Amino acid sequence: MADFTPIYARIQTFIRDEIASGRLKEGARTPSEPELARLFGTTRATVARALQQLVFEGVVIRRSGSGTFVAPASLSAPIDLTRVRSFEEQVAAKGAEIAYETLHFLRRPVSAGESATLHLAPDGHVYELDRLRLVNGKRMSIEHRVIPDELGRHITPAMLEAKSLHRILDEEFDLQVQRVEGRIRAGLARGQTADRLGVRRGSPVLIRDYVLFSADRRPLVGGESCYRDEFHIDYVVQQPRGASV
Repeated sequence: MADFTPIYARIQTFIRDEIASGRLKEGARTPSEPELARLFGTTRATVARALQQLVFEGVVIRRSGSGTFVAPASLSAPIDLTRVRSFEEQVAAKGAEIAYETLHFLRRPVSAGESATLHLAPDGHVYELDRLRLVNGKRMSIEHRVIPDELGRHITPAMLEAKSLHRILDEEFDLQVQRVEGRIRAGLARGQTADRLGVRRGSPVLIRDYVLFSADRRPLVGGESCYRDEFHIDYVVQQPRGASV
């Protein structure tokens, strides 16, 4: 029986199958455009179309002058509008192992913006935390946190080495995070951030700014997390039945 599947789709299936079987591993160079064109009896334009879709899907990456390579495995965390979950809880649910490396944890005077955000006295103090998150041994994100003095002074290095901030608040202070307010934005890895994440300066990163609140709307922790570009956020928007468009 004739195969009416478009050639570009057959090329994509071939590359996906090579990756799934392990014949093409993460970081491996895929067959070149001329090689794929000869293999499938088609033009380089058709091959380029097939590869472009795979690039869009994050299956492969293209490097100018070098070729096309199997992309690193991506990591995602869904936005769940019905439940507050930490990054660690979302990732661990997929079987990943999380580890931490504290970069610095120090007490300093609160800034005017932090005072307003965390409802602190203008002459108060906060603890500033910079911590590297490793997912399956790979540097994935840096969390920069600002913690009120009344909480920060009770947080130990041992806690920071083993637990997410959500777990520390819950298990050590009996403060469950009930609300998160924030935004998601794109940025570039600069200076120390790029060095700590192990990426080239100017590489794209995803940044999540947010404040964690307790059940009584008390702001507990502020700050941001910066993620390598392999990380992405999944979401689903569903309109209630009967609602007009």
